[in-house]
Amino acid sequence: MNRILFSGIVAVVLMIQTSASAIPPVVDFQNKTQLSTTPSAKLLNIEAPFRCSVKMWGDQEISTTIALKDNDFKMTFFDAMDSLPRYEVNGFSFDKKPVDEALQDLVEEADITVYTEDGVYPDLNADGVYGELSDVVAELSRAGGVFYRYDADRKELYLSRKGRFELHLPDNRMVMLAVLDALRGAGIDNVTPDWKNNTLMMTITQDEKETIQSLIDYIIQDTYLLLADTQVFHLIPKTNDFNWQKTVESFGKGKVYTASSGLMGKILTMGHQQKSETFLSELNKDFKISPISQGVAIVPNGWKMRFDVGQCASLHNISSLSVLLSTRIKSPDQVETNVTLDTKTGEISTFETVSAIDNELVILGIPTLNQSDAPNNELLVTLKLRLIRLLKEK
Repeated sequence: MNRILFSGIVAVVLMIQTSASAIPPVVDFQNKTQLSTTPSAKLLNIEAPFRCSVKMWGDQEISTTIALKDNDFKMTFFDAMDSLPRYEVNGFSFDKKPVDEALQDLVEEADITVYTEDGVYPDLNADGVYGELSDVVAELSRAGGVFYRYDADRKELYLSRKGRFELHLPDNRMVMLAVLDALRGAGIDNVTPDWKNNTLMMTITQDEKETIQSLIDYIIQDTYLLLADTQVFHLIPKTNDFNWQKTVESFGKGKVYTASSGLMGKILTMGHQQKSETFLSELNKDFKISPISQGVAIVPNGWKMRFDVGQCASLHNISSLSVLLSTRIKSPDQVETNVTLDTKTGEISTFETVSAIDNELVILGIPTLNQSDAPNNELLVTLKLRLIRLLKEK
């Protein structure tokens, strides 16, 4: 009996050895140093289809009004669990205690145990605190820079320096991009957008929560967002005697309103353009034009934002170029805009201009980064302004 069983095992082993060449190599998941995200997965960005598209003149609304619903711009604590029991706090005091120890003293009589998910917390002081238990716990947690969750079945109170919040936004992707840009500009990067449900999931600290709430309050109160459809082109002159003056005059003297100089290059402001009479169509006579990147730059009135050209770039190696935009909307006919072309090695040029919402801004005269190979090549940047206004429903 034993000998037959042993022979069967040998046969199985021989079968596995014979077919081993057909089995793919096994990844050692214990040795994590050998593992890394595949290059294709690293480049995956579901925000790019919304970010890296522009509307041409004739296809866009110059000004859009969005009616806000009651739930729009509402931020909720995603990790909230159960409500604390109804207790009245009468004259609770303590001196130089971390928030977790102070809260443990506070809820001791309610037979609640406090657990922490971080390291040591800063000391707090309190003298004669009164009120509902839930209000007192919320206030002490806020003062200690932590969030709390309560499990009623286990009678356990959990403290953490970071909490997950969900921000509900209007059903408009441009508004979502504007808020994302503003949050990133404030240094808040741990944000995951849900494009279907128009929400942002954020893991943030108490200080970051206050920053986000201030931004939300500002946007709702000011009501204005400025959107700039941004495009970057590579220009190669068809002749060596190219002259910008002749090109502008050929386009039409009355079509270009202003020309302002920056540290390098110039910025032109011009009015609304029909598809058949655009400035780019005029440039086709003198340049070979290659698109490099396109996308939307959206900024709340009075704020700053950065459009990373490389994020929406084609095959050109221009990943370090950014377009910085800040604006002050005094009226739809008077928009003060600061535009800066920036790289990782420093600023290229900055421009100040005053324009109307339906104007187009064109930055020209910027040499390409590698002038030794192509001394006459230039970069051209166009910004087409649009206005988004937020109004509460009545």
